Amino acid sequence: MQLQLALGLADDLYDMLLLRGEPVDHVEAASRLLALKAAPEQICREAMDAIVRSDHRFAWSSPNTLSLASWKIQDPDLSEIAFVVLDLETTGMRPGIGKITEIGAVRLEGLREVATFETLVNPQRPIHPKVVEITGITPQMVVNSPRIEQVMPHFLDFLRGAVIVAHNPTFDLSFLNYELGRLNGRRLGDAAIDTVSLARRAAPGLPNYRLGTVAASLGSPVQACHRALADAQATAHVFAHLVGRLQEQGITRLGELRSFADPTHKGDRHKLALTQDLPKAPGVYLFLDAEGNPLYVGKAENLRERVRSYFLSGSAHSRKVRQAIKKLSRVTHEPLGTSLEAVVKEQQLILEHRPPANIYGRRPENYVYVKLAQEEAGIRLYVSDRRSSRSEHNNGAAPTVEACGPYRGRSRVNAAIELLQRCYPLRRCQSPAVTPCIYGQTDRCLRPCSSEEHKVRHDELAYRLAAWLRGEPAELEETPQARADRLMRRLSREQRYEEAGKVREGVEALQGLRHSHRALRDACSLRFAALWPHVDGSRGREARVNLVWDGQLSAAFNVTRATASLEIGRVLRTLDFESESPGPLISLEQTELDGVMAVRRWVKEGAKGAVLVNLPNGNSPSSAGDRAGGWREAILRNLEDLL
Repeated sequence: MQLQLALGLADDLYDMLLLRGEPVDHVEAASRLLALKAAPEQICREAMDAIVRSDHRFAWSSPNTLSLASWKIQDPDLSEIAFVVLDLETTGMRPGIGKITEIGAVRLEGLREVATFETLVNPQRPIHPKVVEITGITPQMVVNSPRIEQVMPHFLDFLRGAVIVAHNPTFDLSFLNYELGRLNGRRLGDAAIDTVSLARRAAPGLPNYRLGTVAASLGSPVQACHRALADAQATAHVFAHLVGRLQEQGITRLGELRSFADPTHKGDRHKLALTQDLPKAPGVYLFLDAEGNPLYVGKAENLRERVRSYFLSGSAHSRKVRQAIKKLSRVTHEPLGTSLEAVVKEQQLILEHRPPANIYGRRPENYVYVKLAQEEAGIRLYVSDRRSSRSEHNNGAAPTVEACGPYRGRSRVNAAIELLQRCYPLRRCQSPAVTPCIYGQTDRCLRPCSSEEHKVRHDELAYRLAAWLRGEPAELEETPQARADRLMRRLSREQRYEEAGKVREGVEALQGLRHSHRALRDACSLRFAALWPHVDGSRGREARVNLVWDGQLSAAFNVTRATASLEIGRVLRTLDFESESPGPLISLEQTELDGVMAVRRWVKEGAKGAVLVNLPNGNSPSSAGDRAGGWREAILRNLEDLL
């Protein structure tokens, strides 16, 4: 425990110094790292001195200030540096939705292997058969493996004092930083070296720069095979071989290597000057080009440190963000009261400015709904890009339409609904027919247009499948996954492998759609108060209150002991306590999705620094007034500890 604590403090101190860019007083550093408001000077000195003596990354720059040792040694020799070459296997491509299943790493000192790290990780979720096919890692292999929170302290110890190397490190670091952020709010500090970029420059002319191709061309004794340790060893061979070539050309220091592999590594360091006036407070920031055009919008718990990080770890950011940094001319910012307010404001600014370097939230008009329309010819289950539209009415009649969503990924949602229509005899035609269409004639539809009896059977099936998509109990003789698996086996037996592959993609889309709906329902069900202490308020000792209702930030304000009861009561009276929490049939405007999902993500990631007070269960027998009063009293009780 003491070793893990010391490692955590050392890494936090390293990040603090790197982002600050200048020496820090030892009392300030200790107070911040140990979360002490008034730490005795002697305790601060002993704590910081213990870290400096045990970790070569740090040095005393004066009797009272700490700095990074690398600031004294401007550019260390490659032979003096420890590198850790790492690789991960995961259940998917996106952190959070996808989870780590295996970690492999090789530690190099003097560019020679001195240790390895290898472990399977229990992802605590299913592993799709396609992933099993690629990696060979089955659910049975990981079921008794340690969870990521058990693995991470040991892996951080293995990384200690080393520069990270990986083949496309953005992928690996995104998963590691997601888990670190979720577990303790940290991120891995220094930028990793990318062997893809290194190989492109040091070994030009290869057919491609996938790990297997590069490793084979450079004579790696270990073949890349989508297993973490083997791929890490292959990457380590590539790295050591290429560094050997560069040393022969006179590139012998870390800074020279970084600049060779990524010519932009130091090219934008001068833009650190743009961060000089940024506050150390939560808020949002906007990158602008020379003409004042928005390039990128972001949020931060500490504006100054977050924006400085873009110029200190270039390769850790996406290609679009790196392009934005190259064009960056000015940084504007807006300090906000809390990190939750920053999360919400970020989504509003992305929607307003549509900056090219932001991935999510720029084009909500592309989000789609899954609709269940009760029409004369029978229920129709389909995908639409509108929440409601007269153009969907047939012959001037207005059918009853249930819309769920919106959801990101039009092609994914289309694939999910198309698979349901292929596995079940659902209506596909968009207009009434006098006689059954080709689907009805070939028994691929229950022909609801042909008789009332057929319509009843068909509509009952459609309702049950729609309920299953929403995660509700549904009495189905066979689940969509079971039917799809049976269909894939038949297509494979008939050697129709391309069709079988599309069915597999449809299964993944179905699972993703159900996950998206569960997440949307969770987000829209959030009703809580988030509380923060604000010691230096204009009216004396204050606290900051954020109220979230049905997933949206409805109020943000400061209170004192004298005003808390009145202010809380006033705001709660504006909320509708008669309404129940949203049920399974969720339908938002497209422009609302990213906001509610951002609030949910903030809660899932730990609501750092806030005390959350949830509204009592909406299904309880108590009256709306009782629930409002009970919530008010709970908020006031928690505020007593903050004021």
